Amino acid sequence: MTKLPVSAPYLMLTPAGVFEAFAHIDPNAQQQSLQDLLSAKSCLEADSWIDKYSSEWLADFIEKGWVEPLSIKLDAPNMPLDQFLPYVVASLSGQRRAAIGSNEGFCLARTGYTQEEGETLSVAAADFFDFLTRQQQRGWAVEGQAVSFFNQIDLLMPSTSFVFLWIDGSGYVLILDGEPLTNNRAFVELIWAIKTSGLRFNSDRDTELNGDN
Repeated sequence: MTKLPVSAPYLMLTPAGVFEAFAHIDPNAQQQSLQDLLSAKSCLEADSWIDKYSSEWLADFIEKGWVEPLSIKLDAPNMPLDQFLPYVVASLSGQRRAAIGSNEGFCLARTGYTQEEGETLSVAAADFFDFLTRQQQRGWAVEGQAVSFFNQIDLLMPSTSFVFLWIDGSGYVLILDGEPLTNNRAFVELIWAIKTSGLRFNSDRDTELNGDN
């Protein structure tokens, strides 16, 4: 059993923890426990999480780099998703262009891309989301949750990347232009914003969510 120090009473997912927690439409018990760390408007206390789950699980998650103890309490982003995306885009995309699409092909939020670009990329991402889901159903244990495209054959730097995640049973695609920068707190906060925003795929709201960035 690993006992957290008194100076670190809170818990938060790492970027690796996000990919582990939100990789599948039907998360197992451990993945669901990881998702719970992004279910509230502020980060959870370690003691309350352990009471619900397991100190052994927590020790394992910390060792695997999926969870990090925090000494301060963080709050979830408190703004609409299409307003929050421009705030973190510099930390996510080498070209400062990003969009969020649904697995049904709707562009839910974008910054840097035109509306037409966002819609085109969201439709393309949905096609790859369907392919990924079909292969997993056929038993192919696809380990990665992203697809990258390159303009040059040397494959040194992707031009566009699609990052696939399942949040509360709905599929989301994070579309990143240029170098994908997901190994940072901004990525975790963006997923936290989606998780707590109550955003759903309603085509009637597309024009509200797609601001002119």
